[in-house]
Amino acid sequence: MSRRESLLRTAFLLAFVAAPASAQRAAYPVKPVKLVIPYPPGGGTDITGRATAQKLAEFLGQSVVIENKPGATGMIGAASVAKSPPDGYTVLFGAASEMAINASLFKNMTYDPRTDFEPVTLVATFPLVFIAPATTSQSLKELIDAARVKPDSVSYGSIGSGSPQHLAAELLSSMAEARFLHIPYKGSGPLVQDAVGGHVDMAVSSVPPAVPLVRAGKLRALAVTSSARSEALPDVPTMAELGFSGYEFNTWGGVAVPKGTPKDVVDRLRDGMVAALGASEVRATLRDQGAVPAGTTAEQFRQFVHDEVAKSDRIVSQAGIQPD
Repeated sequence: MSRRESLLRTAFLLAFVAAPASAQRAAYPVKPVKLVIPYPPGGGTDITGRATAQKLAEFLGQSVVIENKPGATGMIGAASVAKSPPDGYTVLFGAASEMAINASLFKNMTYDPRTDFEPVTLVATFPLVFIAPATTSQSLKELIDAARVKPDSVSYGSIGSGSPQHLAAELLSSMAEARFLHIPYKGSGPLVQDAVGGHVDMAVSSVPPAVPLVRAGKLRALAVTSSARSEALPDVPTMAELGFSGYEFNTWGGVAVPKGTPKDVVDRLRDGMVAALGASEVRATLRDQGAVPAGTTAEQFRQFVHDEVAKSDRIVSQAGIQPD
């Protein structure tokens, strides 16, 4: 080898070594991406995840394969993503429970939602709604007043101890200085049906199962838990409008990847999710869920998760909530 060839070869090797890792890698993605949804098919998180996945695949130019991995209020699916290689090919489409609330409830979790993921984006927030049987006429204020006079005399249903619905009611209890009697249910179906039947004085429900029954006159919507009125229930006041300034408790969906995933991969996933949220069919699906599209930056989502864990810590501590 000539001295000139030797110098050229050395210069090439040095340039390659000095090149950033993102330049040495093939452009992401080069194979299908797995989107883990830690809930069964058919629920709100699954519906939203599938709607965005289709548009994300178009943006990435690769298939996005859905894997439903339910169990332990979302923790099984979330833990599997946290322990996956940080390469952007295993992505979590998570929700409030496994990404925030569970950290306040369980002391022996196998992952920490604040430190074991790289946040990508908050996808959407989902308001909850306080409902009451149509056969009764008490307003939320009257129910609160009754609970103040006689603690535990006013019952409410949620989908389980430690659920977002439970925490939403306990936040109201704390702010209103009224103690309600909690009745946990195994799912939204039994919850809303017992509310229709008058077996509880009120209930906290996600919006989709409540809306048809409210429109049919079988339930009354008392208040939504978001800071602004819901498009799905435009005539229903917020808690702030009823005098509880600062009250806000939404469930939500967001995307995250394992800790250590390169920033350029996180950015590409985030850009893809934001593009998906701009699609009319995705926005229609979210609207049907009573959701408000978000599309935050990664750092905004990181702060959001920290704030949500802190909020859950306060509510769980004040109410003495124990998981089922």
